[in-house]
Amino acid sequence: MTKKGFSFQGPADGVHALKSWITPEDDLFLVTHMGFLEIDPEHWHLDVDGLVGNPTRLHLSDLRAMPQREYMSFHECAGSPLAPTVAKRRIGNVVWKGVPLSLVLERAKISSHASYIWTSGLEWGEYADVEEAYQKDLPIAKALAEEVILALEINGRPLTPERGGPVRLVVPGWYGTNSVKWVGSITAADRRASGAYTTRFYNDPTASGTKPVWGVAPESVIVSPSPNDLLSADMPTKIWGWAWGNRQISSVEVSVDGGGSWRTASVGPREGRSWQRFELTWSPEPGPHVLLCRCKNELGEEQPVSDARNAVHSVQVQVDF
Repeated sequence: MTKKGFSFQGPADGVHALKSWITPEDDLFLVTHMGFLEIDPEHWHLDVDGLVGNPTRLHLSDLRAMPQREYMSFHECAGSPLAPTVAKRRIGNVVWKGVPLSLVLERAKISSHASYIWTSGLEWGEYADVEEAYQKDLPIAKALAEEVILALEINGRPLTPERGGPVRLVVPGWYGTNSVKWVGSITAADRRASGAYTTRFYNDPTASGTKPVWGVAPESVIVSPSPNDLLSADMPTKIWGWAWGNRQISSVEVSVDGGGSWRTASVGPREGRSWQRFELTWSPEPGPHVLLCRCKNELGEEQPVSDARNAVHSVQVQVDF
């Protein structure tokens, strides 16, 4: 294991580099709390225990022999758990392939008394003065959902160690903190996991206490134009970007005057839990402009203006005569 502490890597242009429907790996962010692991695939194994009738150990060859499924989904980092209201916009859209977690739990004969599934990564180290393994949990209904997989591939290629390979959990529609990398064990339990990554980190305050950072809130970003683009008043400009969330996005609005007024953009479909493309044609006036975008999901939930990980995105542009 290479110790690096909390680490982030991503494209130099940020969201403005995300021009492809499927995000190439070179443009997809990398985040780790404690460091990157190098695991020999030939010696890797997964232990499934807890409230199961058939405790199971699986090797990579066992998973490869099981039924596989592909699933397209956006993949987003929740940002630092120490600064949960700061928008980081680490996002991409990829195709995962692997074994449905439900099949592994079925093989292990999960008990009807299990209400949570704990997933532990193989990394161990210190983060924010806490030293322990990285462990997350899923409510049983989510764990058994058909889209939740133990992924072996991303965009048609085997997972690299940096991506959490040889096997990682993928929970489409939920923030990346729940998609545990370098999976080593799965435990069926009748309660939530008690580690710091479920009790101390990745919990948002609410009026009645806290709630886990699970499903992704509605969010959108402007990919084009970027602040570096040369815009002209005599040429219409296409403002476009991506919108996403655990629930399907139903509408996107764009402002060209810093939020003074809003226009309705067209919104494309989604596949699986992919992001959705939006666009609006704009005939700009000369001078500086602040472009904003905001979206709403099918439940009517909207992006907040500020102070949230999914706060409204803005882009400053200059239009020449």
